Amino acid sequence: MTAEDARAELRQQIFSLLSEVAGGVLENQTIEADTEFPETGMSSIEYLALIEKIETKLDVFIDLEENEDLTTVDKFCDYLLEQVPSA
Repeated sequence: MTAEDARAELRQQIFSLLSEVAGGVLENQTIEADTEFPETGMSSIEYLALIEKIETKLDVFIDLEENEDLTTVDKFCDYLLEQVPSA
């Protein structure tokens, strides 16, 4: 699997998890990989639920104090690919 394939698969997994926690948001607008979550109307509770789902599914720990800028799908992909090269 190439690095781009791994990124595309990871991006799809994150979009799937995002859809689970913020279904109402996704129904009202299209969210691109570089759309800032605050611009979508995502609540802080939905954001924390997304973090929890990502941590559980990918078996990683995300320290929000050190990673405050994880506000788009692409930023999550970048971070996770650094943490979990086999993702």
